[in-house]
Amino acid sequence: MNDNTPQPVAPDAVRVWRGYRLPTLPQSDFCTKLGTVFVPATVLMQVDAGLHSYTPAVPGGIDGKPDGVPDETAILFWESPETYWNGFTTLAVRTYTLTHNGVYLTAEGQSRADFPVRFDGTLTAEQPVYLVDAPADWMHGRIQHFVAARPDAMSVDEFHGAVATALVEVGKQVRLEGAIACVGADYLVYWELTSATPGTKQPPTGVPLLAAACSAWTHQFTPAPTYLPIGLWDTWSGVDVQAGTSLNMQFGRRAP
Repeated sequence: MNDNTPQPVAPDAVRVWRGYRLPTLPQSDFCTKLGTVFVPATVLMQVDAGLHSYTPAVPGGIDGKPDGVPDETAILFWESPETYWNGFTTLAVRTYTLTHNGVYLTAEGQSRADFPVRFDGTLTAEQPVYLVDAPADWMHGRIQHFVAARPDAMSVDEFHGAVATALVEVGKQVRLEGAIACVGADYLVYWELTSATPGTKQPPTGVPLLAAACSAWTHQFTPAPTYLPIGLWDTWSGVDVQAGTSLNMQFGRRAP
């Protein structure tokens, strides 16, 4: 039997997705395809391959978002990195992966997902990092997701240095259960996890420290716990996805 009870996994068991919309695909069609295909299919076609949690967001279409900032972001935790790679031995995972080409820029790695490495105080473009070296369950608890653009007045190196300095301060000043970040030449994406303790009104957050280092375009998301009411073969119109949507998908995991 599948269930979604808390089951912490290692902080390096996550694929960090940064997706860019095909220029030939209107924003409205992009959101429709995310809601009717990609978001539900990610869960329904990969849960039995060991998907552990899935948290997508849609910066695309938000007012003022620069082109260098991804149009869709997501963190996809797996039981382990090996579980992810083993999924490609299955037809369901191979089929799901091929569907990306009709929605995202995929040539030359424009849209990509990567496993993170432990943050050591420095950042490399397109290499995600994790700040908290402890197991966690990202389906449970509070998630804050912060997306920012590189200020025009900053060089890429200056931007990466400022973000790295802010992340060091996050690690020193904020008690978190998990934190993941990734920078590109023109963007920052960041997620943090705190416990969902009843009665806690203001959980700790590192977002203000990062916002201070990114004075250009920024946006903060609070992913909403979201359940799928259907299976692969049910008649259903899909998830309502719009610019600014952010979801923490809730689903039954496969049995150990």
